[in-house]
Amino acid sequence: MQVDVGKLKAFMCVVKHRSFTKAAAELYISQPALSKKISDFEKEVGAQLLIRDNRTMELTPAGKLLYSEAPALLKICDGLEKKVRNMGHSPGSQMSIACSGIEYGRIRQVVEGFRAKYPDISIVMHRYTAAEIRHSILTNSVDVAFQTSFEVEDEPEVFHIPFIRDELAIIMSKNHPLAHLEEVSMDQLRDEVYYGIQPQQDHMPFTRMISDLCAAGYQPKEIRVAASLEELLLTVSCGLGIAHLLRQTETFHGSMVHYARAVDPTIEIEIDLVWNRNNTNPAVERFVDYVRYENELNPI
Repeated sequence: MQVDVGKLKAFMCVVKHRSFTKAAAELYISQPALSKKISDFEKEVGAQLLIRDNRTMELTPAGKLLYSEAPALLKICDGLEKKVRNMGHSPGSQMSIACSGIEYGRIRQVVEGFRAKYPDISIVMHRYTAAEIRHSILTNSVDVAFQTSFEVEDEPEVFHIPFIRDELAIIMSKNHPLAHLEEVSMDQLRDEVYYGIQPQQDHMPFTRMISDLCAAGYQPKEIRVAASLEELLLTVSCGLGIAHLLRQTETFHGSMVHYARAVDPTIEIEIDLVWNRNNTNPAVERFVDYVRYENELNPI
């Protein structure tokens, strides 16, 4: 009999709590994902382990045997894992994350929560351009990253799940004539110079942004590009033009520029957690499960 230690631990957790709901919360995965783990585990060991209905859950004779013998096996496995990790060669003891910087707010929350749950996994953060993120995921040189959903939807080697869904806000100088408004239509900004981040560095490709705006009928007076997010913020704060940024970034940049809700059109984008389907780092599965659990607790 081949035993998947992760699934065995999930089984032990379910029995300990006598509840899939409580066990799923402890394991930071969804209840359906946990139910599938147990079902797959029963197929792998070749025996039904639990008898469950809507109200009760009982161990089968095979389940009772496994539950009584498993602690000794898990103790051996945990001890071996610690010995290997202490030698500095455990592939799952470190995980790298790449982002462009636009997702800082939620990334900080998720990484802090993940580290609290898995203190043995060290995290290495990288700030890359969109092109660098794409290359790093495709070449498996980083474990997970964050990209707009349409950047990865046609990549067969990349798995992705939603991470952030947010509206794009208009940013302008705090001295702009419209800076007293909380909501601005794009028609009010036709005489403005519109800025974006140059395509090779833009987390949301510049051409896609312009295409969406033009399709909605917005024709800016002039389109220019900034070399980086920092340059874009400086340019806008000096009153040299306007731009779009995710609404949630106001927490970080609201002291520099005024944020107003964009209407006519309103554009919403999704940023996904992405990873290469051939990545073998076991920490990636834990991180993905944790993000899924967070998505269920705090729907995006």
